Amino acid sequence: MKVNELNIGSTPALLLGEKSEKIFLFVHGLHGRKEEALAFAEVAVPKGYQILSIDLPVEREPWEVLPGLNKVRDFLYGNWKNVSVRANSIGAWFALLAFQNMKVEQALFVSPILDMKKFIELMPQREDDYYEWVVNHPITRWDASTYILRPAVDPVVSEEVGRDFINQHQCQVTLMPDGEHWFHTPEQLAFLKEWENSIVSA
Repeated sequence: MKVNELNIGSTPALLLGEKSEKIFLFVHGLHGRKEEALAFAEVAVPKGYQILSIDLPVEREPWEVLPGLNKVRDFLYGNWKNVSVRANSIGAWFALLAFQNMKVEQALFVSPILDMKKFIELMPQREDDYYEWVVNHPITRWDASTYILRPAVDPVVSEEVGRDFINQHQCQVTLMPDGEHWFHTPEQLAFLKEWENSIVSA
C-alpha cells in the first residue's frame, strides 16, 4: 500500500492509497495516533479510496484543536471531490464540529461522543471554560449518511449521550454485545472490520 507522510500546517498526517477522487479522513480518539488508520485502509483502499489520517491533539481545549482540523478540512476539499469521515470517540465530535456545514458522503463513527454538552453534564465534575465553549458551539447541521458502531454497554460514553443526535439524524447503529469503548481484542477488531466492510462501497 502506498504511504506518504506529510504535514498539513502543523498537523502530522499519513496519506494512504493510490491517487483517487474519493478520500476518508481518519480521526483517532483520546491517546490515539494516525497509524490506527492502517487497519481501516485495508478495507477502504481496495475499494478505491485514499485515507488521510492525522495526529490530532484531542486532549487539548477545543478552541486549540479546531483551527488545525479546519485547515485539514480545507486541504481535503481543495484536493478531493468526494470526502468521507471515519472517526473514533471524541474524534467524532471534533469531526462534527469541523465538517457540519460541508458535504460529507459518509460518516463512520466508532464509540462516538455525539453530544459533548450532554457528555459533560453527566460527568461528576466539569471544567467551566470547556463547557461554556461547548454550549456556545453546538452542532447545528449534519447531513451525512451516518453509521455508528458501539458496544452494547459503554461505561465511557453512555447511550443517553448520543440518543438525541441519532434520532434527529436517523443514524444507523450497530451494537457489539461484547464490545468495549476501545475496540482492541482480536474478536472486537474482526467485528469492526466486518462492519466497515459492509458500509464502505466501491
